[in-house]
Amino acid sequence: MFGTLLFISGQEIIFAVLIALLLFGSKEIPKLARTFGKGMKEFKRATDDIKREFENASPEVMDDFKDIKNNLTKDATAITKNLTKDANDIVKGVKKNLDLK
Repeated sequence: MFGTLLFISGQEIIFAVLIALLLFGSKEIPKLARTFGKGMKEFKRATDDIKREFENASPEVMDDFKDIKNNLTKDATAITKNLTKDANDIVKGVKKNLDLK
């Protein structure tokens, strides 16, 4: 579990901790960890807020899509009926012309 954190190997984590100790000292590490934790908490809160906004907007968007779908279905049905009528008229005309000859 420790080695798969953020797709970083165990050796890389140990190396990063050693570098942090050298750069900041043992007294500053808890402060940095606390600040990092607060930042991660704020990031998670912002992510949750964005998810919630999408979930709340989804029903309205879905209703809009349903209306568009219904309108397109009505238009497609009307076009199909008109094309079928026109095709039948053409067939009737061709049959009539063939019978006359």
